[in-house]
Amino acid sequence: MLTLDKLLLKGPIATSRLSPSVAMLLEAFIKAPKSRLGFSDIADLLALEQDEAFKASLQVRVVRLRKKLHAVGANESSIESVRNIGYQLFETIKLQ
Repeated sequence: MLTLDKLLLKGPIATSRLSPSVAMLLEAFIKAPKSRLGFSDIADLLALEQDEAFKASLQVRVVRLRKKLHAVGANESSIESVRNIGYQLFETIKLQ
């Protein structure tokens, strides 16, 4: 469960605090059709330009989010890259 006002992610084994940008990214995944976000969707969400630095920054954010999800009890492959499209969330997470 993602509690946006407190920036907390609660899972079956733990609770973890998220940064505002990571919480915003997770919220967007939860609300997106098929839990899939394109690179341009993420760039718009985080107000970033799509260049080589964007891809590196995005990879770091996704790795951090994966680690947070895994720490609270999600599968290690909870977020996967979708070739030439973006990323997809494969966990069911409720918003509060």
